[in-house]
Amino acid sequence: MAALRATLGHELLRPVAGPARAVAAFRPAVRPVRIAPVASRKAATVVCSAAAEAPAVEVSEPVVGVSKAGVAHLRFQRGSAHKVRRVLDVIRGRSYEEALVLCEYMPYRACEKIIKCLMSAAANAKHNQGALKTKLYVSECFADEGPRLKRARPRAQGRAYMILKPTFHMTIKVEERQ
Repeated sequence: MAALRATLGHELLRPVAGPARAVAAFRPAVRPVRIAPVASRKAATVVCSAAAEAPAVEVSEPVVGVSKAGVAHLRFQRGSAHKVRRVLDVIRGRSYEEALVLCEYMPYRACEKIIKCLMSAAANAKHNQGALKTKLYVSECFADEGPRLKRARPRAQGRAYMILKPTFHMTIKVEERQ
């Protein structure tokens, strides 16, 4: 312990509270000084040569009368299409933000998949068409049945009983209000 005080300096160390401890632990009395300098926040030069050689993407001007829309599909998801449709019927025609809030607070398990698809459709509209998420609304949404997974369960007298596990395909389209 004396060697520790000699190497680090007696004034920088103080014992941690608690005289009942057999070995006293030490912690610094002052905050440690930042050793590395703060990196400057200047614009970094391009490191990747492929990015420097890539041509600039031109953004076309918006055409009057054409709505900005985004579509997202969710396919081969486990669950019943009937249970998904009852949520889709509620959010159809509502604004994007209102539909998200409704899905978050509904007590149905299908809402998780719907939120995922709805956010993807909005991101597609924003990224591909340049739409504003605050102006989006759910213009079209539907769920179709997918293939059923067939499983067998043993029943009486050695017979097999078919268990059908449904899947669904969901499509959500959002458009910008004019």
